[in-house]
Amino acid sequence: MSNTNFTPEKKRNLIEYLIISLISLAVQVSVLGMLSLQISGLTVSTLEGAFFFVLILGVANSFLIPPLVNFSVRFHPLIFPILVFLMNGLLVLLIGSMIPGILISSLWAAISVSVLVSMTGMMVGGAFAADDVAGYERFVVQPLIKRYGKTEKISRPGVMFLEIDGLSQNVLQKALQDGYMPTVKRWLESGSHKLAGWETDLSCQTGGCQPGILHGNNTNIPAFRWYEKSSGKLYSSDAPGNVAEVERRVSNGLGLLANNGTSRANMYSGDARESILTISTIGSVKRNTMEYFLFFANPYMTARVIGIFLSHFMVEVFEGWLQLARNERPRVHRAGFFPFTRAVTTGLLREMSLFSLVGDMLRAMPSMYATFVGYDEVAHHSGIARKDALRVLTGLDRTFEWLERFSGAASRPYHFVLLSDHGQSNGATFYQRTGKTLQKVVEELANLKTFSPPSNDETWLRINALLTDVSREDSRGGRLMSLATKGRTKDGTVDFGPKGKPEGRGKDRSEAIVLASGNLGLIYFVAWKERMSLEAINRAFPGLIPGLLRYREIGFLMVRSEAHGPLIIGSKGIRHLRDGTVEGSDPLAGFGANAAKHLCFEDSFTNCPDLLINSHYWAETDEVAAFEELVGSHGGLGGSQSKAVLIYPSGLEIGPDPIVGAGSLHKVIKQWVPAN
Repeated sequence: MSNTNFTPEKKRNLIEYLIISLISLAVQVSVLGMLSLQISGLTVSTLEGAFFFVLILGVANSFLIPPLVNFSVRFHPLIFPILVFLMNGLLVLLIGSMIPGILISSLWAAISVSVLVSMTGMMVGGAFAADDVAGYERFVVQPLIKRYGKTEKISRPGVMFLEIDGLSQNVLQKALQDGYMPTVKRWLESGSHKLAGWETDLSCQTGGCQPGILHGNNTNIPAFRWYEKSSGKLYSSDAPGNVAEVERRVSNGLGLLANNGTSRANMYSGDARESILTISTIGSVKRNTMEYFLFFANPYMTARVIGIFLSHFMVEVFEGWLQLARNERPRVHRAGFFPFTRAVTTGLLREMSLFSLVGDMLRAMPSMYATFVGYDEVAHHSGIARKDALRVLTGLDRTFEWLERFSGAASRPYHFVLLSDHGQSNGATFYQRTGKTLQKVVEELANLKTFSPPSNDETWLRINALLTDVSREDSRGGRLMSLATKGRTKDGTVDFGPKGKPEGRGKDRSEAIVLASGNLGLIYFVAWKERMSLEAINRAFPGLIPGLLRYREIGFLMVRSEAHGPLIIGSKGIRHLRDGTVEGSDPLAGFGANAAKHLCFEDSFTNCPDLLINSHYWAETDEVAAFEELVGSHGGLGGSQSKAVLIYPSGLEIGPDPIVGAGSLHKVIKQWVPAN
């Protein structure tokens, strides 16, 4: 009589489990052998002994860990690692005394063996657990269901906004056609979702787009970093204090998530009631009710995240080496901290967002917005449509599939809205093409002392946001984190990451501030307390504008004229923004039908630079020349960087007009959010 419960899927899962277990066992035995050469108090004399030792330890742990987790969750999460280390040490001593060929002579040696061998097994299992949806459902979703309980059924769907940072329409279409995003493709082909693009503002970067998307207002944010002459202050979207100040300026308290929504791993909060890993609310009263220790103290999650992190780290090392071996160009430096930050964005942050969103659904939250930054980070370094960047989209697609599956356990249905805040454009950088930075060119042409702040990785913002949030928890764990990060805490915010020259050093002694935001450059002349006119710039620095336009890598400049108002100046023509008249060749030709509109919006800002510079756009190759050392870039005009994505359920409406500008997108999606 056949067993009808033993389906082909269960058979396949069993075979996969046995294969993973054998691989993990072999790796752990090898590690145990290597440890015997390094740890005094451990002797391994036979292969059979090592094999049975690791096997029995694994089986014993499978019975030991669950009750320890339940005990520690009931009292305090820090109890869990203490109990595990102590109990495992005693367990290793006991097993070692029973297995021929294994000799362990001290408790400290036993604890060391326990930690290293067990962690090895966790890493191997975690790496394979990336696709283990059944395991995630059993060890993560079901405990969350038990913890939060079943809420009353709600008929009106909630909305989950899933943002893929930096994904352009053309890259999305390539990913769909080449099979990198099967879940999203299924949504579109089945008719459950529709695809619509939207066009960003000029400052097409997260610091400029997310305030518009989440708050409906992104005025006076001219770029990723800018200078305000009125206060003499330099602002940057990689400084948490600056981001919080900007949110206070743009928010009216009625943002996208104001109706009891949640913000997950975003730059701005959208006035959400609670947030996690959100830069604008680091350390604020907007606490997150999803307990951190439920993520970190779960042995399955620990194994999964460690395995995923290490595998992504090694993938980046391999991909970086492969790019060098193939001599792929354009390319930038991918060593140093980048393998670590890539593993954080594509591994740790993705997993934390998944965990938080599952919890939000199980609590029947009406709306949530999460930013997935991994693709943007990899595309900056590898290129926007190269295989290693597209494979990041496959991992995100799998995450969306899981969220769709787990939504069935929620007490309300959910609409899934997939969007991007901007795209990216590819190309060799300005420095790679000319041998000079924009700052150096300005210094030479104007004979000025200039200042340009170091570029910091946005990934460190989110790492520091996590550490800051945990350190501010009113708990023993929070106090422990606060002590551990005390030496790297400034103004209440944890500040880790590679350090360049301090932001303010040299600024007060400089005559001009030169800033880069992708292929957009900004120049502020600090001696002039008001915005300089074209006439004033030509009187003070007669060779600057003509000299800049001699570089074919520069597409156009924007400057305010005393006589003619805002002008767009190219090497072969001038466009008057006030009335649209053109002298010679139109410098905005090829930059899109709405280029003049975007530049008028930028010109209206009180902190608009004295001189705005946009790189050339080569339509033949679809490339720009970034003023930062990034293969894929965004921030200005040219190419796919301003062509963002919106994929929405077919039952929702967007209206007949094209969506131009982040504020316009906010108006469209705000109407989809339920009141509670």
